[in-house]
Amino acid sequence: MSGDARLREIYERSVAALRQVVTDMKITEDELHLAGHYFNRLGQSGMCPSLLDVAFAMTSIDASRQDFGGTRPNLEGPYYLPDAPLRADGVLFEKAPAPDAPILTLTGSVVDAETGKPIPGAELDLWHADENGIYDREGPFLRGRIHADQNGRYLLRTVVPNDYSEHDTDPIGELFRAMGQGNTRAAHIHVKIHVDGAEQLMTQLFIPHSRVLDTDYVVGAVSDDLLLKLEDAPPVAGQGPQYTAKFDFVVRRHAARQAAE
Repeated sequence: MSGDARLREIYERSVAALRQVVTDMKITEDELHLAGHYFNRLGQSGMCPSLLDVAFAMTSIDASRQDFGGTRPNLEGPYYLPDAPLRADGVLFEKAPAPDAPILTLTGSVVDAETGKPIPGAELDLWHADENGIYDREGPFLRGRIHADQNGRYLLRTVVPNDYSEHDTDPIGELFRAMGQGNTRAAHIHVKIHVDGAEQLMTQLFIPHSRVLDTDYVVGAVSDDLLLKLEDAPPVAGQGPQYTAKFDFVVRRHAARQAAE
């Protein structure tokens, strides 16, 4: 019988690992059926990919990264929208934010991991929640693409995002409540970096004001190297508190992606 050898090995190793859990925890048949009914509800809700991301995405990303070096990648999440507007001035809001919304000016460079040299014209595609933890899921508010200059430098001006919960009414939230686990993601900014039209980095930058940096429900997502260091900045009339931060993206171009260009 022919078949996918890799798939078969993944299945067999996964079943073997779970059998050990069943043995160690003395899981009953009733508990197995309870889990089965839960996975039925999970599948009907369409949330299976999200639960796999919660539990395994960062393990997969880190394992795939291996010796690539550079800025640590992170998961994309469910709210990416392609074709975000180009923000020539680096400002992610075309309408005025709420007057009390904290504002962040983020600067830095995009550099090559192998040479340490700047990558002129690198494109940063960014999106994030607002100061209340709400994403604009249809429009361009707090979404946009900016280009690094000829020295690889970029400037971003945007609202400081807040923590948010997104599984309050679905089976993932049901599981979290049953385990007594929190249902909140630490505030972050999503960043994709394209070089010569090819995506070379997907990551997230975390906000130190977050109250759940240590309990973000995506296992392994938060790390110190992705944590911004916010500093107070002079006030701006009509806007909320002002902050600045710096972050340099170190991009290693992946051979597989280079070949596909």
